[in-house]
Amino acid sequence: MQEEMTQDRSAEIEDVAGEITAATEEAFAWLIARRDRQYADASAPLDAEKESLLAEYGSIGEAAQNLELLLPAREREAQRQADALLLDGKHEEAQAKIAEQREAEAAPATMKARQQAISARILAIEEEKKAIAKRVFADWYGELQGIIRAAERGLFIGLLDKSRDEMYAFQTRTNTTSPNGLTGGLFHSGHVVGLTADDRSPEWVSSQRWYASRTR
Repeated sequence: MQEEMTQDRSAEIEDVAGEITAATEEAFAWLIARRDRQYADASAPLDAEKESLLAEYGSIGEAAQNLELLLPAREREAQRQADALLLDGKHEEAQAKIAEQREAEAAPATMKARQQAISARILAIEEEKKAIAKRVFADWYGELQGIIRAAERGLFIGLLDKSRDEMYAFQTRTNTTSPNGLTGGLFHSGHVVGLTADDRSPEWVSSQRWYASRTR
């Protein structure tokens, strides 16, 4: 009967410990998902604009290349038509034909200018996305810090410090204090140290990385 009660108590304690671990992991996963969703939502319009600009850039490049190949032939044809118009006495029409050809000749430069404008806008988009990332990170960091500080307080003050104090209180209440104040009492310093993982554990190594390396 006693063994069954002990097993039940162990199972209950394991359940509580599991709930604490699960709650911590769930909170962290929620923060990560929220951060990534915020960044994706804020970046989506910029990503769509960038994709459209890249498609336009490619189309302009292809069109400019084809136009440059055709320009010599179009120039000759435009000059032939202008000469024919001049011979017919149609001076205004001939001038219009020449102006049309000059406009066509200027098109590659106009296209190149547009490509440069697209490149500049794409660079600006990347800077805007970096600004979004910084803003989202700052928000996420603040939320993460709040949860970690609460967890720290719960572990160190709510559990460890109170557990130590309760050991002393229980010892006093049950009159099991050491006669000489050093040894022979209900509990000793080893009980306090034994509450946390030893110095060979991943938990101890992590705690040293986060706390012991700090300078004051």
